[in-house]
Amino acid sequence: MRVVFFGTPEVSVPYLHAIAGAGHEIAAVVTQPDRPAGRGRKAHASAVKEAAVALGVEVLEPEKASDPDFIGRVAELAPDVGAVVAYGQILKPALLEVPSVAFVNVHYSLLPLLRGAAPVYGALRAGMAETGVTVQHLHRKMDAGDIILQRTIAVGDDDNRGTLTDRLTETGVGALTEALELLATGDAPRIAQNHDLATVVGRVQTEDCRVDFAQPAGTIRNLVRACTPWPGAWCMLEDRRIKLLGVQVIQKNLSGEGSPGEIVEIPADFGPVVATGDGFLEIAELQPPGKRAMSGAEFLRGARLTVGNVFE
Repeated sequence: MRVVFFGTPEVSVPYLHAIAGAGHEIAAVVTQPDRPAGRGRKAHASAVKEAAVALGVEVLEPEKASDPDFIGRVAELAPDVGAVVAYGQILKPALLEVPSVAFVNVHYSLLPLLRGAAPVYGALRAGMAETGVTVQHLHRKMDAGDIILQRTIAVGDDDNRGTLTDRLTETGVGALTEALELLATGDAPRIAQNHDLATVVGRVQTEDCRVDFAQPAGTIRNLVRACTPWPGAWCMLEDRRIKLLGVQVIQKNLSGEGSPGEIVEIPADFGPVVATGDGFLEIAELQPPGKRAMSGAEFLRGARLTVGNVFE
């Protein structure tokens, strides 16, 4: 089939390669325009643009995907299918009507659960035991389109946002390839979502990842997993902003209750143990401001903390 691919970040690149590798004709790639990045704030191409150039495919970079001239150009390409993986703009009905067969999207949840911009964060934050990938028909309402297929994966106990995204990508690449084959043969189902079961997770802001030690230990651990490696869970310690990269729930009983965030134990070979609103946490990995990531034990060797210091 003739495909126009929409994507921007690194996570989209394996999908582009898979579509090309499956023998489909990529009519064009649509991505976000070059954006300033790095210390010098120089314009940088998206990962998808770099991949498309390497494949020798035409690249379109509209500031707004609703621009009539851009929609006209896509129509000139006469695609059978539009395929979207983390493009970064909402597509209007006038564009969705262009492909002759379908306009599909890959979403990292088992829709209708976790619609929106941050489904992987949402799954980890909620402590879900499983999540998955949905390939759906695009709809004018966010993530509300009919489902072509879904694939379920277990959420590992040690998964964070980075590792779970990687595993969902591995699953999603195969799911999209299969969905395109179903569309090509006319065998793709259209399974309506139960909108009454829908949940939504919006974009994650830095403040959403601040740790509140008054919460239960398990809730805090889920938050740290959901925010690692981006945008990063954090708290304050003696007027310094500390990024928390890994915490572990302590199952044993400890002497002394401690107030939320208070260090109640400094083990010899582990990170500091702090009290929470319910239970205790070891701060196993963290990153002080301006320094590299380190284990909690390594941090203790230079931080000169004592029982009674408080993470806030």
